[in-house]
Amino acid sequence: MQADVLVIGAGLAGLWSAILHAQAGRKVTLLAKGQGTLPWSSGCLDLVPQQPTNPDHPYSKLQTALEPATHAWLKFSQQQDYRFVANLKQHYWLPTAIGTWRPTNAVPLTMLNAERSIISSYRVLVLGFRELRDFFPPLLSARLTQQGLAARGCYLTMPPSQRSRDFNSANLARLCEHASFRQALIKQIDQIRGDAQLLLFPAVLGISHTTSIINELQTALGCLVAEVPTLPTNVAGLRLQRMLMTELERLNGRIQLNAEVIRGEFVDRRLVAVYSAAAAREQRHTADHYILATGGIGGGGLRADYPNGLRETALNLPVQQPNQRDQWFEANVHAQHQLFTSGIAVNQQLQPIDAEQQPIAENVQVVGAALAGCDPIRERWVEGLALASATFGFESRAFRG
Repeated sequence: MQADVLVIGAGLAGLWSAILHAQAGRKVTLLAKGQGTLPWSSGCLDLVPQQPTNPDHPYSKLQTALEPATHAWLKFSQQQDYRFVANLKQHYWLPTAIGTWRPTNAVPLTMLNAERSIISSYRVLVLGFRELRDFFPPLLSARLTQQGLAARGCYLTMPPSQRSRDFNSANLARLCEHASFRQALIKQIDQIRGDAQLLLFPAVLGISHTTSIINELQTALGCLVAEVPTLPTNVAGLRLQRMLMTELERLNGRIQLNAEVIRGEFVDRRLVAVYSAAAAREQRHTADHYILATGGIGGGGLRADYPNGLRETALNLPVQQPNQRDQWFEANVHAQHQLFTSGIAVNQQLQPIDAEQQPIAENVQVVGAALAGCDPIRERWVEGLALASATFGFESRAFRG
């Protein structure tokens, strides 16, 4: 069955694009080679680039879409019972698992009580499990204490469960979905809480019912609760992925994972089909409109083939990149490296363009980190780029045409 819109990529940009078009009543198919990068994210949204922009920076095109995209996200998160707060003019500062402070623009309410201006008013107890690797309550509490906060850390004893080993953050989050597991935690915490007014947990308080779990803990223990993002795989990122995929399926969108797009078929400046890898033979997919959301180097949308340069992996679109490989990196490791600003050059409609600035395919748009001219990880606006470009592309006259 031919789709109206075919999205390539299952990250935030691809899923948000797919949802916008499905909400408009279009038949949407999403193809991806894997789960996308959301599980590797903090679960917060970095929305505004952190360095001055130039006329070729994607922000110059997309900034008008950022505010409506943010409002749409806030409405969506409320509908999903996993509310966010956002501020495009200043940052929220949240602790990391090692006690440093990380700026961001949009925060789930599950983490908001850990924000620097809030947490400083409370006596803090950091809680965790010895079985959970890479989250150490004594380390986090010591770092907070060094910065003038009243904090102490304590390990909890793992309540009995059917799992005896490999307690990663996702497994713990699933255990927290069980009432008996939570009741055992509440009983244990009540005995060690002392005068603590705010409890900090690693982000493992459920995957699907986090809001109700935190409300239950706060009511039972009589104090505030907040989560701290863990190292990848991060449950807070998994929650976003689950929310987005569930919503797309509810809107009758079709999601096909393990379907890596390996080439496209172009006729007269239009993409007429894409082909995904399959066990026996390539699978052909057709649509009226295509959205490339495979990401940049970090997401696998761009790949370096020695001794050649970067190539775009799905449709073999031309990549805007340094002429020589020795120009990829600067001598100063802290400088801006040209490699990471490489990507697909587009016009004002986000259509990929050739060296003569002409659209390569009028029914293709590029969204997210595959866009050339910025380094979203360094600039701290991975999610802002994804949401704004998906919204801008959806509203573009290129699609309506």
